[in-house]
Amino acid sequence: MGEVYANSYCNIAATWNSSSDDGLFTKRNASKVEGIVVTPQWAGQKSTVFRVVEFGLWEDLVTSAGLHKRAWVVQERLLAPRVLHFGRTQLAWECHEVDACETYPVNLPVAQQNARTMHKGLDPDTDGKELQSRGDSRSSPNLHAYHVWKKIVTAYTAGELTVASDKLVAISGLAKNMQISLQDEYLAGLWKGTLASDLLWKVNRGKQANGLLSTRAAQYRAPTWSWAALDGHIMPGRPNVKRILLSIEAAVTEPLVSVSPLGQVKCGWIRLRGALLPGRVKSSVPSASLSDKFNVCFSAEDDSTDHWIFPDIQDEIFRQLIYCLIVSTENQYNGTLIQGLALHCINTVQATYRRVGLFEGNHKSLNKDLPVRYSPSTRRVELSKDAELETIILI
Repeated sequence: MGEVYANSYCNIAATWNSSSDDGLFTKRNASKVEGIVVTPQWAGQKSTVFRVVEFGLWEDLVTSAGLHKRAWVVQERLLAPRVLHFGRTQLAWECHEVDACETYPVNLPVAQQNARTMHKGLDPDTDGKELQSRGDSRSSPNLHAYHVWKKIVTAYTAGELTVASDKLVAISGLAKNMQISLQDEYLAGLWKGTLASDLLWKVNRGKQANGLLSTRAAQYRAPTWSWAALDGHIMPGRPNVKRILLSIEAAVTEPLVSVSPLGQVKCGWIRLRGALLPGRVKSSVPSASLSDKFNVCFSAEDDSTDHWIFPDIQDEIFRQLIYCLIVSTENQYNGTLIQGLALHCINTVQATYRRVGLFEGNHKSLNKDLPVRYSPSTRRVELSKDAELETIILI
């Protein structure tokens, strides 16, 4: 289906409706399309005409409309070169050059553009170049395109799927386009070129976009280290993380169908080597059931309140001992952020683990139990020289 939309001339979308029973057309008051026109008069000055329009016009008309609550539509909307939206109150238009509607037939004003959360030009050849001009892409020539993928994942996971097994299928067309641009290996929603930082995703407020708590798919559809294993609104890791504190020795996913290598997978694993710390979650389920993060400590003496776990699924982190795998450090305005993965051990002999959440800490609360130290010479938080490194398999 991705090729159908990508090779179309114009996609006509029944954007205002939420089901196939509603059709394209709806009753409307055409006089409200122009908005309220105000022409104030000041003595000695030339009068100016102002148009008063609802600030969230594009948001209500297009971005948050019923059709765009479906995850499949993210791919359809982005791959089609042009989209004509039949909205609840008026028509709207999207292409790579302009967004417009009946109220603003030439182009949206800046205020309306800022109100949008998603737009048609979200691809590495348009938005990517804009992101590159605003940021630092020296560490990777394709960094701007990886940022685009992050925005796609955020928008995609805000939608809903009727068939749970479509999680990777419904974004595979976009993944194919991105792979052509990146020339990188695709791993169940993540990219090998930025895999260490890609692993640092978390569930936004621990919930799905509809407000329900995040859930894990009943049937296998992705390894636990992939956001595709969950139903939740995902905030991807930053692809420009500067300091990675582990090494990835191998990463493999096996497609369910060989002719669809970017679609469903039947298995996947990563072999990593890094610092692994056993810890315990201080909060209990009853007292923290409304929270999206929980304190974690690494010894009986550790009373820090600056180490957190953001669980993928809330009740999972309380079932057994937590292990935190340190992944990266990043300088921020209020200190150095330490990030890693919260894991459960599945097999101690084979050193096999599964992801259950994201770990975050702050260097200001460093203690003897953490294998990281602040280096005055480099002004960075780095692994201690005596840090014990372990090789594990993450599935």
